[in-house]
Amino acid sequence: MTARSSSSTSSPRKLQYHIDDHDWISKLPDELLQMIVSKLSTEEAVRTSLLSSRWMDVWKWRSHLVLDMRKVLETTPKERLHRASVQLARSMTKVINNHRGHLESCTIQHYISQYKDGTLQSWIDSVTGLKHTKDLTLINYIPAIRRYKGANLLSLHPDTFSHHSLSSLSLCGFNLIGPDAFSKCKNLKTLNLINIVISQASVLSGVLAAFSSLEVIVLNVNFLTPRGVLKIENNNLKFLQLSSLNEIDRMEVYATCLDVLDIRFIKVNRDNFILVAPNIQVNKNSWLDNHGLNDCPHLYCNVSSHLAQEETNIWHEILGSGFFYMRRYGCLSVSVDITDPKEVEILNEVLLMWTNFVMELEIFFKHKKSHREEGECSTNDRTHAKLFPNADLYVYDMRLYNFDGSNEEEFAFVSRLLMQKPVILSMMIETSLFPPAKKFNAEAAVAKLMALPKSIIIGETPFWLI
Repeated sequence: MTARSSSSTSSPRKLQYHIDDHDWISKLPDELLQMIVSKLSTEEAVRTSLLSSRWMDVWKWRSHLVLDMRKVLETTPKERLHRASVQLARSMTKVINNHRGHLESCTIQHYISQYKDGTLQSWIDSVTGLKHTKDLTLINYIPAIRRYKGANLLSLHPDTFSHHSLSSLSLCGFNLIGPDAFSKCKNLKTLNLINIVISQASVLSGVLAAFSSLEVIVLNVNFLTPRGVLKIENNNLKFLQLSSLNEIDRMEVYATCLDVLDIRFIKVNRDNFILVAPNIQVNKNSWLDNHGLNDCPHLYCNVSSHLAQEETNIWHEILGSGFFYMRRYGCLSVSVDITDPKEVEILNEVLLMWTNFVMELEIFFKHKKSHREEGECSTNDRTHAKLFPNADLYVYDMRLYNFDGSNEEEFAFVSRLLMQKPVILSMMIETSLFPPAKKFNAEAAVAKLMALPKSIIIGETPFWLI
């Protein structure tokens, strides 16, 4: 079992224990003991029950469990893996059975033996049906000797993940053969499929179709049969992350509420990538046009001030996952209302996730007609003081859309881009769809911008009207 910090939100029943007069720690209030145990790994927390009768039940009210046999199996000879995993499984079953109350999250890392003998199914039924786990993570430990073999197939009972309390599911290291275990899963809001092998794209389409209520989908998958069509159709979907090393014929995404599209690496040309998502602007397949790099992740983000803080925190964690020190690289396209201080603040948070180099930065200016709340200052009043908090940011190519210079706050925003520290090699302003009068305003705005003092390290930023 591995370490994981957690806070207990369960409400333990008050129990009476005999306490030694010299055992000062055991005299602490229940709430404080709970906090101490919550900072320990699950394995360490269980061991506290040996300290005294006072500690025996403290760990049982944890709201997070991490049951991980990988640490032991990684140092176990291959001929003893099965026997070792069975022994560990007995201990893990005992922990689950002895736990009391409900779980906020549960992570189970197991060996293939627990799938074959039905132990994994029993664990899932217990932590969902009895413990009402909200966030469940299942990780299949795959030694190098059997990577991507049929033994990794995941075939569970129908409706396995349909308990009403379960809202987030993460699967890692499995081969999926069909959607049976995912039927009636209208309870799930988040689905993570990491290092998953699937026979073909159409099977994944069927699996995703079973999750009509999903708001967050993270896909890191490989297909045994290349080609085919992957179709994702979900009008509740807000966040989609895509990674696949296989080339497929076409990808179709229909998501009217999609606000974030994170393309890590996919082998699909722009003409074969069908996206119907009004909030996301995709002009080019930058994930393939990578300037000689092996891959070029591209993040498309519709900045929204209506996001709940908890939702924003979850998205930021997913966006930074898989990158060194959680710092992204590649391309960024954002749609933002510069007149909304909350959206500018969120934009700053997104930029803080970047390394010092952005291959391409696209900014789409949104023009909302909502009235500013009473007492709320405009971004012009705040002079965009926190814009580009990463002072060493280097932008290879910047493109501005729906900007003609007539909006004072937007002009102040672009001016700040040039007068602050970021290095911008080229800035292009798209005007091809403007009527003549608006195009004239854009040209006049560029002339004003060119006259500004610029904080540029390498030469003078060239402007282009496209």
